[in-house]
Amino acid sequence: MVTASAKAETGNRNQRQMNGKGWTAPETGRVKCNIGISWSKATCMAGLGWIVRNSEGQTLLHSRRAFNGVSSLLEARRLGLIWAAESMNSHKLQKVSFELEDYELVGFVNRPKAWPAFRAYGEELRGVLNNVTDWMVSSVKRVVNKAAFMIARSVTKERRYQSYVAQDSPSWLRSLRAEEDTRSTRV
Repeated sequence: MVTASAKAETGNRNQRQMNGKGWTAPETGRVKCNIGISWSKATCMAGLGWIVRNSEGQTLLHSRRAFNGVSSLLEARRLGLIWAAESMNSHKLQKVSFELEDYELVGFVNRPKAWPAFRAYGEELRGVLNNVTDWMVSSVKRVVNKAAFMIARSVTKERRYQSYVAQDSPSWLRSLRAEEDTRSTRV
């Protein structure tokens, strides 16, 4: 069993995407959960999405959820990581690399001593993540996280408020997935 401090160290080493050019598959035996967050200040609505892929790059599951009354982008990102971790645990996925577009939130989790003002956030997030047996949290750029972001943005831009969990890639994102697959094989 991996301890919380070992998880934090592993996550710290893997905090940033190495090449930033495109999505990369996780190592064999792991899945990667990309988390997308879209927040509207005007409506206080957060759209959250995640997409889970295996080491072959195949999409296993994807999901979308709308949250109303979200007061800040930080709060939306916090909700996104909590919801994704709870979802992975619910779907019995226990070796998970989480990726999202937020180096600060990742810092709260992986380097709590560097973020003392956000200690409570870090403790809360690590507590939820610890329900997943073996986890890592990394910050990535939008180009790496585009599919999850587009799922999340469908809430705030297209007003798709219906939550769902589905298998395979969303049909409206298949061309993006094909483009990501092409880029990842060239890296």
